[in-house]
Amino acid sequence: MSETFEQKLRRAFQVIQGVKIPDLPEEVIALNNEVSSRYPNTQNMVAIISKNALLAASVLRIANSPAMRPKQVIKTIPQAVAILGTVNLKNMVLASALKQAFGGNGTIREIMDNSVDVAFCMAELANGVHGVSPDEAYLCGLFHNCGAFLLSCKDAKTYSEVFFQSLSLPVTSIEKEEALFNTNHAVVGLLMAKKWSLSPEITEAIYDHHMVRCDLIANEKVRLLVALIKTANGIVSETSMGSYIGVEMTEQFNDGIDTLMLDDKDIKGVRMALQTYSSLGTA
Repeated sequence: MSETFEQKLRRAFQVIQGVKIPDLPEEVIALNNEVSSRYPNTQNMVAIISKNALLAASVLRIANSPAMRPKQVIKTIPQAVAILGTVNLKNMVLASALKQAFGGNGTIREIMDNSVDVAFCMAELANGVHGVSPDEAYLCGLFHNCGAFLLSCKDAKTYSEVFFQSLSLPVTSIEKEEALFNTNHAVVGLLMAKKWSLSPEITEAIYDHHMVRCDLIANEKVRLLVALIKTANGIVSETSMGSYIGVEMTEQFNDGIDTLMLDDKDIKGVRMALQTYSSLGTA
C-alpha cells in the first residue's frame, strides 16, 4: 500500500523535531494585513518596510534588479513600493525574510546562493511565460529548496553531500535524502511554506518540483512553476555552480523547456543575464 500524503507530512514533521521552523517575521505579518485590507495604504507599507534596515535595503535592491527592469534608478522606499506594487512587494518581503531567517554560513549559505540564482533565472524566464508573473517566479525559486535549509540545520555535514549531488543528479539525490533522513526536502519544504502562508500554487510547486514529468501535474500554474524550477536549475547548475550536468539534470532541464515551449535563444539570453547578475555580486 502506497504512503498517503498525510503520512508523508507526519514523517517529515517527526524527522525535523528539534529544528525550529522560523516564525513569520512581524514585518511580513503587518504587510500581509495591510495588503489584504479593504483599502491598502501605501504610506503604511512604506513605514513597515522602513522599520527594518536590512529589509529596506533588500527591497531597494530588488526594485533596481534587471528582473524588474526599472526605467530609472530607484532611490527611495516610496519609489520602490510604487514600482513593485502590492503583490510584488509582499513577495519580495517574504523573500528578504527567508534570507534573514537562514543567513548562516557553510551549506546553508551555498543553498541560499543557489536559490537566489534559481530565483533570478525563473523571474527572467517568466517574462516570456503566460500565466506566471516574474515576482511569483522569483518567490517560488527562492523558496523551492526551503526544506533543504531545515534538513541542513538537522545535520549540516550529511546534507552538504546530498545538496551538491542534487546539482547534477536531482533524482538520485532525492532517493539518497530518503535513505539518510527518512524524508526529503520537498516534503519538509511544504511544512515551511504552509507556516509562512505562501500561495497554494507556490506551496504545491515546492512539493512537486522533483516530479519526473511536468505533464503529471494537473494544475496549470503549478505545472508552469515546476517547469520554471527545472529549467532554471539546469541553467544555474551549468553556469553558476560549475557542476557537471548529468543525465538526470539534463532530462529535467529538457522537460522544463518543453513544457514552457522555450527555444535556445531564450535559454541563451537567461544564461547571459545570470552571468552578468552573478558578476555584479547582487546575490
